Amino acid sequence: MNTKNTRRPLLIAGVVVVLLAAFGLVSKPGTPARADNVFSLQPPPFVGIASAQEVSGASIIEDEAGISAWFQASSSINLDDVRDVFRTIETETADYIIGSVSVPNYDENWDVHVYVHKDGWVLAYYLAPEPAGKIFDWKAYHNSTRTNFTTKLESVLFVVADAAGVPFPGATYYDFRYPNATHLLLIGEWVHGYQTDSFQVRLPGSFAYYERSWSLATEKYGARYRLNDVEIKYLDGTWLMSQGVLTAAQLPPDQYHTIEIWCELSSYYYAYGGLALVYRVQ
Repeated sequence: MNTKNTRRPLLIAGVVVVLLAAFGLVSKPGTPARADNVFSLQPPPFVGIASAQEVSGASIIEDEAGISAWFQASSSINLDDVRDVFRTIETETADYIIGSVSVPNYDENWDVHVYVHKDGWVLAYYLAPEPAGKIFDWKAYHNSTRTNFTTKLESVLFVVADAAGVPFPGATYYDFRYPNATHLLLIGEWVHGYQTDSFQVRLPGSFAYYERSWSLATEKYGARYRLNDVEIKYLDGTWLMSQGVLTAAQLPPDQYHTIEIWCELSSYYYAYGGLALVYRVQ
């Protein structure tokens, strides 16, 4: 991703530190867990507007969207400029396009739904049944030598902004499934060679949790995701990825939980694992 357009967390730094401290994150010596992605969830302004269905097609999005990321361009967008980035177009009017856009370096299974309005609104989302953990962009993280901890949604927003010829100011996140949620936290860990790395996390009981989801990726050969010594997922292949939802019983609040990522065989290959939390600060 172009460094001049990298994501900026929406919370001021002091609030980020306070929230991360609340989760009691402890990383095992070795490869430190990344947990600097704390996002304030904010709906795009067109959500909930009575006339939105006629004006912007927002009702379509509200009916099908789950985790999302959006921005408003500083100028209008010529829809002809962005049409070619869509793999498929589901709905098109004179005002907007809704369809699917491929994530750079991923196959069609990871395509993101995208809404582009001529007034400058761009919103990328996965469908409501998909867990928030699907948004981890492990390939972008890998290709940046583990320096750019980003999401598939943001990667696609950058593609659309580039095609539209508008600056990408960074993404604002929102989960259409949980309008009362206030924050999204992403924690990531990586390991290579025949090794295990881990982190511990404690969910504050004072927060309300809407989704706890996991993500696992293997560059090549096997990888395991374990929670409190229980295997959640095993993958064996080349750039395989998976994600799913953890229950409240698996990750209850007010106690430490250990998440381990294990990588099989060669020291030249990597495994990645993450935890995504959608929650409300009470």
